[in-house]
Amino acid sequence: MRRESTSISYNPWLAELLKEYDVEKAAKKFIGRKAAPIFNSPECQGTYPIMNRENFKKRVSTRRVQDGSYNRIDGTFGSGTYECEEHGIEERIDRRRRVRYRNLFDAKAAAQQQVWYQQLLNHEYRVHALFDGMSLTNTNVSTAWSTVASGVPLTDLETQFEKLEDACGCVREDLTVIIPRADFKELTHTDQVNDKLKYTFRMGAGIQPSMITAKQVADMLNIKQVLVARSVQDSADEGQSESNAQIWTAGVIYIGLLAEENDPLETPGGARTVVWDAYESGFPGVYDYGEERTNSDIVRVIMDTDEVAIGDADLFIRQLTNT
Repeated sequence: MRRESTSISYNPWLAELLKEYDVEKAAKKFIGRKAAPIFNSPECQGTYPIMNRENFKKRVSTRRVQDGSYNRIDGTFGSGTYECEEHGIEERIDRRRRVRYRNLFDAKAAAQQQVWYQQLLNHEYRVHALFDGMSLTNTNVSTAWSTVASGVPLTDLETQFEKLEDACGCVREDLTVIIPRADFKELTHTDQVNDKLKYTFRMGAGIQPSMITAKQVADMLNIKQVLVARSVQDSADEGQSESNAQIWTAGVIYIGLLAEENDPLETPGGARTVVWDAYESGFPGVYDYGEERTNSDIVRVIMDTDEVAIGDADLFIRQLTNT
């Protein structure tokens, strides 16, 4: 039976459906939740630790001194603040149209997927803006990877891995590469990568460079993961011709140490999405209500987040430009 009340309430069925959609579909399209993994916070605002270089690089004597005491180190770190902001969007479902097409699809389920897609699209934009604004030291590649014969992406990335390992004491296997779609394509077409495929990193008969997956490149580099940024937005105003643009800027590649989702906030890692865990439905918040004036049902999806950088500049994240 259709609910005719205008009161807003949590919809557990839609919430469960949305979680399935998020895992199966949207998570494959957007990398924001991996580039800035979620930390669930019971508070809307607060402070978080900013790791500094001295905690990782300064060596002190561990030899016991003559008076029987031991040398000490101060576990100091800087601090930053987060303040979660509510992001919400609704979609109106005309009840007559919903009934008319009910044999083809569930309009309410389709609506919640569309509004959640918009939420993830905007989150992706905010995460990219966070990385773009980190004031990182930029390094140019040796030769543009579009130069198939002389581009050396594996060497360029290897150099950045070593610099990051030296900066924070991490190991290669914990590192992540965030790479735009166009740059990933150029990487896979260079002679250096082709030669590695043929002579060193044998992937089996019939494997072509254009068929290489992000996971296979990560295995080749001996790192945790390669995140290929593929998300796109239409930047044209409503009513104008479509103008698609990638959210992650082509030519700008990030190499980083990233935390896992729900790791403690003090876990070393370049960026986090702080989620205020204040809603009955958890993350995301899924609600619906009736709007009698338009004979419609409204689906609302909300998230309360702040996207923050963890660590000094260049400590956990490095930037490589492919030009």
